[in-house]
Amino acid sequence: DIRTDNGVVHVLDAVLLPKTTVVDIINENGDLSTAGLLVNLSGLEGALNGDGPFTVFAPNDNAFDNAPLPLLEYATASQANLQNVLLFHTVPGRALSTDLSNGQSLTTANGKVLLVTINNNGVFINNAQVIEADLVAENGVVHIIDEVLDILTSLDDIIENKVSIY
Repeated sequence: DIRTDNGVVHVLDAVLLPKTTVVDIINENGDLSTAGLLVNLSGLEGALNGDGPFTVFAPNDNAFDNAPLPLLEYATASQANLQNVLLFHTVPGRALSTDLSNGQSLTTANGKVLLVTINNNGVFINNAQVIEADLVAENGVVHIIDEVLDILTSLDDIIENKVSIY
């Protein structure tokens, strides 16, 4: 403790940095503005700012521009649906690219399963290619993907969620 005229100085042995969360990474990346907006609108921002750890497969803006119409209809029908879509992009735990293996199954935060494929063309989560990996936060990691993961993968999902296929 070093006393001065207007306070006390404490000498530390490390630099203090602000906590960075997966939400911070999404919000600060200019190519993830749609994902950031949807996290905010979904009401999941508080949860994803929590302790985690989380692995988020975040679609870039172009992915949302090219998302299939039934998926967009489903996601925009209610906040619960939007949360369901975003939780399908979130895996509990921290999975860095070096933790992923070909044929691996990842269980999402809403209990669905994602399949990892690694081949000469790259790393894929279902059909989405990882285009930027390992954006590390204190509470997890973000991987940027080139497609929105389609939670409506079967006719049963479409019928159950009453989504138009036209």
